[in-house]
Amino acid sequence: MGNRTLSKDKIREISGVVIGHSDGYGFLRPDIGKEDFYLSPTEMLKVMHGDQVVVKIYPKREKQRTDAVILEVLKRAQRELVGRLVFENGLYLVVPEEKRINHDIVVSKNNLQTAKIGQIVVVSLIDQPTKVTPPIGKIIEVVGDSDKLGIENEIAVRKFKIPHHFPDEILRMTEADVSKFYAAKDNKKRIDLTEIDFFTVDGSDAKDYDDAIYVEGYKKGGWRALVAIADVSSYVHSGDPIDQEAFSRGTSVYFPRSVIPMLPEFLSNNLCSLIPDMDRMALVCDMVVSVDGDILAYQFYEATIRSRARFTYEDFWEIIKDDDIDKFKNFGNKSLIVAMFSANNLFKALHSNRKRRGALDFETVETSIQLNEKGKIQRIIPVTRTNAHKIIEECMIAANICAAHFISDSEKECLYRIHDDPDEEKLENLKEYLKLQGISFAVSGPPSPEEYSALLDQIKSRSDSEVLQNLILRSMKQACYSPKNTGHFALALKKYTHFTSPIRRYPDLLVHRVIKEVLYKKSFDPHANFETRDKSIDVWEVLGEQSSLAERRAEEATRDVISLLKCQFMQERIGEQMRGIITNVVPFGLFVTLDNLFVEGLIHVSELGQEFFQYIANSHELRGERTGKRFKLYDRVLIQLMRVDVPSRKIQFALLHQRDRRAAKSVTLKRKKRAFKD
Repeated sequence: MGNRTLSKDKIREISGVVIGHSDGYGFLRPDIGKEDFYLSPTEMLKVMHGDQVVVKIYPKREKQRTDAVILEVLKRAQRELVGRLVFENGLYLVVPEEKRINHDIVVSKNNLQTAKIGQIVVVSLIDQPTKVTPPIGKIIEVVGDSDKLGIENEIAVRKFKIPHHFPDEILRMTEADVSKFYAAKDNKKRIDLTEIDFFTVDGSDAKDYDDAIYVEGYKKGGWRALVAIADVSSYVHSGDPIDQEAFSRGTSVYFPRSVIPMLPEFLSNNLCSLIPDMDRMALVCDMVVSVDGDILAYQFYEATIRSRARFTYEDFWEIIKDDDIDKFKNFGNKSLIVAMFSANNLFKALHSNRKRRGALDFETVETSIQLNEKGKIQRIIPVTRTNAHKIIEECMIAANICAAHFISDSEKECLYRIHDDPDEEKLENLKEYLKLQGISFAVSGPPSPEEYSALLDQIKSRSDSEVLQNLILRSMKQACYSPKNTGHFALALKKYTHFTSPIRRYPDLLVHRVIKEVLYKKSFDPHANFETRDKSIDVWEVLGEQSSLAERRAEEATRDVISLLKCQFMQERIGEQMRGIITNVVPFGLFVTLDNLFVEGLIHVSELGQEFFQYIANSHELRGERTGKRFKLYDRVLIQLMRVDVPSRKIQFALLHQRDRRAAKSVTLKRKKRAFKD
């Protein structure tokens, strides 16, 4: 609909999407334009987060925000919601897990099914909210008790509307149905590579092995590298039931304890997975790489491979870390050992090439969550990223580069993995902050990857390098999928796509189909899974947008589950004092990441002292107007854990000053004694 001016005094009607806030107000994100418009709590009574609406925008008065008044709801976003059943003031209510929805849904006694107070349920909306009436619904599913093992995953898939049940026609597939897939192995164009010593390297808990590699020295110098990727497209054809389900899922979703797979397990963990000592179909990228890490030649072909071994990253690193192949001269399969050490040498060349072209290398701390038998966090530990991880990463990047060039040179449409230049406004804020820290980053115009890479090298030895790296990351845009190739900023590449994970990413499956379309001059229908009413809409644009949304949805769901688990983990520590570092400064307070625990919480600005604190954006600090007291990024602080709100995924700290330590210790001891008495 866009914008239309109604009168000369700039009263306008605008269409857009409602973005709710947990505090009751919201914003309209317009279909056209970048400025969001404020929706008061009264206006938000009429709608829910995600609704598409038409609003009237009134002229902004001096020093006042621009308010919007909702005129019409074009489309309701919420049909079903997951939440907790409560009984308040004589009414049964479902309190949504999505905190951007501030409506409690009223449920009559006749529509409770078997749900009990306190349980997690799914409610279907019968009546949407109005300004004077609440939403009304009926319970259609009882998910379970709030302390049920794995309930956090059950909540997340429903909260973020992730498909998690395969249709009956897929679940009913028998061994006879599955055996039909083997017929594809009779393809005469498929090359037999079962005598080559491929191997896989994955995480210790992985079950779906997408990729296997083999590397050997090349007679003219450099290396020949074979990256074999599970040939999913030989099993899953465009538009068939499994493909339709894969399209709707878009990606596999990984939780700390479980996986919501994109493909059914008989494919993802069995027929497609490159399991050791089993013949498996693969699509191979066969490359010749120079001693300088340049890809001199490549080809794609279908093959049958047999992986010789499945290594974890830790296993692989133990073998190659000393770079001493002679230690393994008595090893049974010498060819396999040579391939592993050749892969390490290839990595060194590819990594040097990566540095020369200006690709970015971030060294932020990644963590791993370890759960106990009750599904609760036992501990959170930092993950050591070794060259074993980087070897596989560089091999996959090389194959992805080849796939992008192969498709582009063939002038076929496909999805590229793009990463645009940094946001201009965020870049200016970054430059101002770096200047205050005495760091030179004098770039004019859009920065190049080389300039960003040089900046990362410049800050690497600083004690606050992790905080600075996070700020640099925030200045950058999010990578996504698009048929329009605009290059990949972070990798400093003009052409890039995703080819190496078709078991768990739908765009990779599409890339495989396009490669085969070029190889065999056979076309496939890329929009077999959906119809577009508007024939002018580019099918590949829809596929790119859908794939990007699915990726973000999966990330949000995983983050939500981890946040819930962390909140439960911290509930046992209420009242304790801990140390941490300020990792983000916002107008309403300080976000602090705790030492050793790797958990983040908020010190609200009201906890900082008896004065007004001004937010200074360019220096990322809060400054007291009366005392000049400053709280800035990377400051170390002593805090006390005051409150944990599991439903809202919020952890609240209080700032402890030097004089508060004894009192905090006393409070902690009293709390522990009380708990012991209970």
